[in-house]
Amino acid sequence: MKRYLEGLKVGFERNGISYEVIEPKLKTLVGKYYHYPRLALNYGKRGQHIIISERYAYLLPFLKNRATVICHDLHTLYPEARTPLVHKLLYKVFLKLMLKADKVVCVSNHTKSDLERFLGNVRRPDRLTVVHNGIEDFWLRPAKLKREQVEWSPKLKDKIVLASVGTDAWYKNNSWSIDLLGKLGDGYTMLRVGDFSRENEKLIDQLGLRNRIVSVENISDEELKLVYSSAEYLLFPSLTEGFGWPALEAALSNCTVISDHRTAMQEIFKNTEDLISLDQAEELIRKNEVRHASPKYFLWQEQVKKILN
Repeated sequence: MKRYLEGLKVGFERNGISYEVIEPKLKTLVGKYYHYPRLALNYGKRGQHIIISERYAYLLPFLKNRATVICHDLHTLYPEARTPLVHKLLYKVFLKLMLKADKVVCVSNHTKSDLERFLGNVRRPDRLTVVHNGIEDFWLRPAKLKREQVEWSPKLKDKIVLASVGTDAWYKNNSWSIDLLGKLGDGYTMLRVGDFSRENEKLIDQLGLRNRIVSVENISDEELKLVYSSAEYLLFPSLTEGFGWPALEAALSNCTVISDHRTAMQEIFKNTEDLISLDQAEELIRKNEVRHASPKYFLWQEQVKKILN
């Protein structure tokens, strides 16, 4: 959610819109379910409100002015997520509260479709709209950093680099990327931004890939852009995505994206030829196949106006 919040702030500032971020100091259950509602009650009559995730829709009853809720994805309700029943029921309560907002913004048509699929007929479909995530214009400019300026650069020397960026939630399907690396041989290295789950750490050790994965964390946007521009390919084998920022950012950084053309990927990449599909990946990587994608994107200053209108 931090990424989304930072994007909104950029959009507000570019449009000369004043804003205030309200959040509890305590990042605990007490902070979330006691202090946050109290803050919402205190600020509820001031201005227009944007709740940046469906998971915070429980704040709506405390807000008196117009409120918009952002819905990112419904992965919690997928059977594959194996979400405990209590958590699933609580999440559905949040979603039903969300639908009472003046406006619900889904970050993709895929998310909107999932919302309608899991909740059935929505009473006020006119309140649902789609506003795709924005990007900062920073992503449209060449990278300022050079490889030799970062400490992980020497580990990539004379290697074909496969980037992997993001969390290791079930839908990210990162085990596929690890298996692919094992099939490709020693000339290929994975540049991983983020950590892996215990299961995937075990898989890495089982396949003997520990010395072929370069891990980096807590990096700046400039360094992330360098990750993309340093890699020949981005491995993005997600089973589903609410949006898919890494694929968009990689394509804008002239990095070939390996991903199936489904869910939100169909909205970012209109042309299937922009992507290398998972079933073709091993063959086409060995052939050094390159794809120059033309992804659809919007700047935050444009998207903020759509959210507020």
